Amino acid sequence: MSYHDIDKEIAHLELVFGKISTNDRIPLSYWRNRLGMFPKTLLMTTQRARLARLEAALRSLEQSALTPAAERPMRATGTRS
Repeated sequence: MSYHDIDKEIAHLELVFGKISTNDRIPLSYWRNRLGMFPKTLLMTTQRARLARLEAALRSLEQSALTPAAERPMRATGTRS
C-alpha cells in the first residue's frame, strides 16, 4: 500500500466517521477492524496522528454504545445521542 493509497483510505474513513452512529447497520467492530488494517510501520507522522483521531472518535462511539440511553447527554436538538 503506497503513501497515497493510505492517505486516500484515511480520508475516506474521516468522511465516514463523521456520519456513523451506534445505530448503524454496520457494527462498530467493522470500523475497528478497518483501522487495524493499516500497516503501522509504513505510516507517516501525519497519518499516525489522523488515525489516532479516528481511533479516539471510535472509542467515544463504543463508549456511548455501552452507556444506557437514560444516562446519555441530550443534544442541542433535544434528542439523545
